[in-house]
Amino acid sequence: MKRLMTVAVACALAGTLFTGCAKSASSEQGSMGSTKGPITDSASSGFKASPEAAGAPLGDATRGAAIFTQNCAMCHGAKGAGGGIGPSLKNEKSRKDFAAAVEWIKDPKPPMPKLYPSPLGEKDVDDVAAYVESL
Repeated sequence: MKRLMTVAVACALAGTLFTGCAKSASSEQGSMGSTKGPITDSASSGFKASPEAAGAPLGDATRGAAIFTQNCAMCHGAKGAGGGIGPSLKNEKSRKDFAAAVEWIKDPKPPMPKLYPSPLGEKDVDDVAAYVESL
């Protein structure tokens, strides 16, 4: 009977550990992904999910270029090559996938100003992210 209790406790403990790890990984993925679903951070796993796989809509890079010119170029340069306060965004897609770019634009770290939800809306952010990913 004692052996049966030991096995039961071990199984319960293993199940608890497994569930905790799954929740932790899920919450980490969600923090890096879009509002449409979790995405895996390429730095943590070597896997870079495509926007389509994450369910994130691709923005309109042409429209994003115009929005970028109005709101971002003063710091990041006319073509995102850097200039002033902001760093170059050339080849940003090698550092952030589409969903991570959207999240960064929505919740940037200083000194980048917070432009979402105003003056940029959801579609504007998607479009700017698409443009930045095209640089």
